Amino acid sequence: MSQADGASETPLLRVELLGGFRISYGDADTVVLREPRLQSLLAYLVLHRNAPQSRAHLSFLFWPDSAESQAKTNLRKWLHHLRRSLPEPDAFLQVDAQTIQWKPGTAVSVDVADFEETSSRAEEADRNGDSGPACDAYREAARLYGGDLLPSCYDDWIEPERERLRRKNMLVLERLVHLLEQRRTYDEAIQHAERLLRQDDLA
Repeated sequence: MSQADGASETPLLRVELLGGFRISYGDADTVVLREPRLQSLLAYLVLHRNAPQSRAHLSFLFWPDSAESQAKTNLRKWLHHLRRSLPEPDAFLQVDAQTIQWKPGTAVSVDVADFEETSSRAEEADRNGDSGPACDAYREAARLYGGDLLPSCYDDWIEPERERLRRKNMLVLERLVHLLEQRRTYDEAIQHAERLLRQDDLA
């Protein structure tokens, strides 16, 4: 899963971005981030956590129609809100004068990462002809895909990523239906085929 090794001292932060937005911390209640812009900023940092993100890039990405100075002011404002909303923000955010990064090695689990990891495992088993493990992994990937990425957010960066994940899920469902039909598990195959048709209508 996406929880990093060596981060057992910090409770797990669970971030769900597929089909909506939900974030929880250990056994505590859900962390509240109601503003779509705040959700989008957190999502971007989590999904691009393998590299520092420059403040200039983030300012332009989120406020492309604002003057540079105003965009940077906006970023500082929303970063302040994000830090106030997160439990133990210094455990998760690495911030300096030039860059912002979701800290590597933090105890975070992201449904997008889980979906991609599981679907990749399914594809590998499928290529190797291991139909049983492939079917199980495709089934789990289909379960993990709870819907489109952040459907209530409309920032420009989201749509290409949303479409990429939607297409990946359609491939998952196509292969799952095929394998289930081969195994003569027709009732379940029909359920996933109907889900594929609904998603295809939205594409």
